Amino acid sequence: MRVRAYVLGNGGTNCFLIWDEASLEAALIDPGAASQKVEEDISANGLDLKYVLLTHGHGDHIGGVEQALAAHPSAVLAAGEGEAGLLADAIWNASRDILGRSMTLTAELLLKEGDEVRLGELSLKVLETPGHTPGGISFYTTAWDPGLAEGPYSGTVFTGDALFRASVGRTDFRGGDFVQLEDSIRRKLFTLPNDTLVLPGHMGATTIGYERAHNPFVGD
Repeated sequence: MRVRAYVLGNGGTNCFLIWDEASLEAALIDPGAASQKVEEDISANGLDLKYVLLTHGHGDHIGGVEQALAAHPSAVLAAGEGEAGLLADAIWNASRDILGRSMTLTAELLLKEGDEVRLGELSLKVLETPGHTPGGISFYTTAWDPGLAEGPYSGTVFTGDALFRASVGRTDFRGGDFVQLEDSIRRKLFTLPNDTLVLPGHMGATTIGYERAHNPFVGD
């Protein structure tokens, strides 16, 4: 697996371009704003963008979706099945406040717990991790990119705004629920191996083991 990381938009959202090295099939996770650099990297590496994947539908994570889909018409927009209502409601997804324009989306593919998104031989397993939003999901794979972070790691999980380094996502937005988020982290994310690399929606990378030991909101 190869991974390129970008910080996009005024919300400082982490966007990830990931691909399978053999097939060159790729996915773009949480494009918070349009990015020429992303498009240049797709072209330079000869990638076939199969999916635009959303961990959740807040405006700072969706601002570049329309541009990505326009540039790659065959790419499929995918999000958690519980996120459809938020994506369709410009007030709920806070797009006007965050982006300065109202934005609604309809995901072509709605994902649920245990689903897999395949890029060639690379498999991303869907983990339902609601709490920050009702339909938030994370993507887990047993692969990792040694060019992105020193390892070794047993895998990688893209957590969106569920889990950050020494923090968690806000739950004071409409549809947020801290009890639900804590349960998601403990039952879904903290059951992954300690040496799993965590690539969150904001701020820097961390590991499951570090968060279990040190996260003041949900740590052991």
